[in-house]
Amino acid sequence: MRQRDLDILNSLEKFKCLERDQIAALHFSKNANPIVNCNRVLKRLRTQSYILANTNRSFQQYLYFLNPSSLKLDSQKIDHYLMIAQGYIDLNNLSPVSVYDIEPKIKYAEFIPDVKMEWLGNKTYFLEYQNSLYSCHQMHQKLGKYKRYFEQGYGTDERVLIIGKINLKFNIEDYPFKVMQVKTISELEKYIKELKKMNEVTAKSVDGTISWKLEV
Repeated sequence: MRQRDLDILNSLEKFKCLERDQIAALHFSKNANPIVNCNRVLKRLRTQSYILANTNRSFQQYLYFLNPSSLKLDSQKIDHYLMIAQGYIDLNNLSPVSVYDIEPKIKYAEFIPDVKMEWLGNKTYFLEYQNSLYSCHQMHQKLGKYKRYFEQGYGTDERVLIIGKINLKFNIEDYPFKVMQVKTISELEKYIKELKKMNEVTAKSVDGTISWKLEV
């Protein structure tokens, strides 16, 4: 088996499922015809029974899974995992991600984040991807667990980044840690540019630090 084949299988294990274009972005971006080459390899891996595919998606790309799969081929969590995978691709397009752990168990924490990430100079981020709009009450419940974690002294300088459908009425200033809400990863580009201009990830602004407490 070729190294790229192994890399594709590792990605399917990591992300649980991927669309064809996501696999192409992860493993065929340097090819002249990434989609054509990706289709050819995925067909071979299916024939060899290394991967499975959900082909029952009207007007949508096939979904690919490791064989055997840890996720049902029609699981209700598929869109959520695809969002997590796309987030990884989009973040890397802005700046390389050094660590991207999906649903890790955090010591002493009551919560399991969607992702624990090291990014932008190996700063730690807890990522929460949201396909649906949370009410203020739901957001308070979710971030309340983070708040207890930080108040008990377990958190240090981790940031919480909420991506997707955001609640504009929710006040992130209520929390003692750094929180940011964005609809898409691309909204982070301007902040990365600021950091790079200042030549340090913990860049200082006039009043102290660049704030991650922003409502979009």
